[in-house]
Amino acid sequence: MAEWIKKWAEEEWCSDVETWIDMACETYALNRMSKIQPGRASIRSIHIRVQTDAGQLFFKALSPGQLFEARMTSSAASLAPDQLVMPLAIDPVRGWMLSPDYGATVDALTPTPELWARSLASLGRLQSDLVPYEQTLFDSGLQVMDPQWLPDEFNNALMLHASLPADHPLGIPARDADHAFSAFGAIEQACHQLSAGPVPLSLEHGSFDLSRAFVPTDETSSARLLNLSDAHWAHPFASLARPIERMCIDFRAEADDPRIMQAIGAYLAEFSDYGSPDELYGLVAPALRIAPLHTHETWLRLLADADPKDMLRWAPQVLEPLAMLAASAS
Repeated sequence: MAEWIKKWAEEEWCSDVETWIDMACETYALNRMSKIQPGRASIRSIHIRVQTDAGQLFFKALSPGQLFEARMTSSAASLAPDQLVMPLAIDPVRGWMLSPDYGATVDALTPTPELWARSLASLGRLQSDLVPYEQTLFDSGLQVMDPQWLPDEFNNALMLHASLPADHPLGIPARDADHAFSAFGAIEQACHQLSAGPVPLSLEHGSFDLSRAFVPTDETSSARLLNLSDAHWAHPFASLARPIERMCIDFRAEADDPRIMQAIGAYLAEFSDYGSPDELYGLVAPALRIAPLHTHETWLRLLADADPKDMLRWAPQVLEPLAMLAASAS
């Protein structure tokens, strides 16, 4: 078990959290009504429901590899206050956030093409609105994954894993690295298409699905989005990788199914400053191709402070994106 997960179970840590939550609540004239009950912890974070005299709040503590989310979420939400969850309080050093409750997330409903279209449109609207704020979000800790750099990043990743000892959980044999390198040309081509295209970089969510969006309050409002721990400043269309995968499962369909294309079209329509959905659709495939590199970077960062047992347990999450890239080039 990761050291930070063990820490989250300690009585002293829970006491510190309660004190911090009480200080935050006092600022808003709220009172905590019961002792906190830590929820299920993962290598990424732990979530705790906080009952107050004005309703439920949510506390989140982040793993060392994702501490940036607290400060970055606060910065992004100040730029798009109606589209993101603005924390009531953050501790950027410890990676703590206390946030309001916006109700149920969309995954609590039966997934329909309309729900997916509306949720993806909300994501696209947020990304389009945040385009001018690269420096602000970079200063808050958001890592840049510019397609212009990604071929070199891919090459460096393979060299890193191949240089590790054979018994290291993240090590790969040289022959496997050589096989994965067969994807270099396709990655380079995809990155060139994205860099030459009209759509600028923005917030790439990294793990968007229906559980990352609150149910809208009415028929016209956007879904308010949450959970930016896997985000990067990158080509925004890479955010479609997980939604398309999930929709294929939800609808038991291929990616070119009309229901999935409808949702993708609703997303692309939010980038109308750069072209029509038909004009922009050609950038979806290259964005999906490079998306695994974002995932690889996220997991590598997550495991940077992990102990050997956790490294062994979670190593496949780091290496699988590279295997996906090699398979796609075969």
